[in-house]
Amino acid sequence: MSKVLIIIGLLVFAYACRTFNNRWLAKLGWLAVLVSTYLGGYFLAGNSHLWGGFALSLWVLFPWVEIVGRVRKLRFPLHSEVRHRFPPSREIFPDLDLITTEVEESGFDKADDAGWKWEATDHFVRIFYHSAKKLQATVSVAQQEGFVFSHASLTSRTKEGMTFVTTNYPFSFTMKLAPQQRLQRCDSAETFDEMLVAHDSFLEKHGVKPEAIATQDPDTLHTTLETDLSEQINHNLTAGVIIREGADHFRYSWRGCFYLWFQVVKDMIRV
Repeated sequence: MSKVLIIIGLLVFAYACRTFNNRWLAKLGWLAVLVSTYLGGYFLAGNSHLWGGFALSLWVLFPWVEIVGRVRKLRFPLHSEVRHRFPPSREIFPDLDLITTEVEESGFDKADDAGWKWEATDHFVRIFYHSAKKLQATVSVAQQEGFVFSHASLTSRTKEGMTFVTTNYPFSFTMKLAPQQRLQRCDSAETFDEMLVAHDSFLEKHGVKPEAIATQDPDTLHTTLETDLSEQINHNLTAGVIIREGADHFRYSWRGCFYLWFQVVKDMIRV
């Protein structure tokens, strides 16, 4: 009974850590989950470290089974048309208006509501533009089988064709970035203004001067997003992460499956 109580205690501790909006407490909670998993295998097999290690390895084996058994069978369009669309309902994304107000108070103007669909995932994006900073902002919502998550991004494009993106996207990316794309994750930002400060620092770090940033047309930003998607897909075709499936679709190669798996493991470590 004491062994069961130890595991239950660790799981309760892990849950408590996850209720705090603190990155290090979240990591501590995740560590408690791993320890409880190990102890579960260890105790069930009669104090066997081998079975404890096996139970722990299931955390990385299950994603691989999911990737090979389901994701590799999926087919995605080579070309996704980003077109105007209505925003999701308040039931799906109740904070959209509040976030929009926050972005507009930072000097951005709403440019468009657009979206596209990949297999069973529905993507919506609200696009903003800051004329003085020549800066694009997006608030994105993805829906898949009842699972909904959102994130914000800031994008500056240089006259030489480079793209610099700061985002609080919560997961590792499922495809490699195109060569002309540079990305900064900003998970710790609690406000949109903090993301703006982080993006300015990102540009400064790469030596991007204000005069080097290209002016963007707010009316065509949705087509620019479409171009970004196409360039990323073409790069991943070249890199062998994805392969063509017929004339209009692609799927993940075995190399791509390993890439996805490593991304999932990275997310686990980064929690």
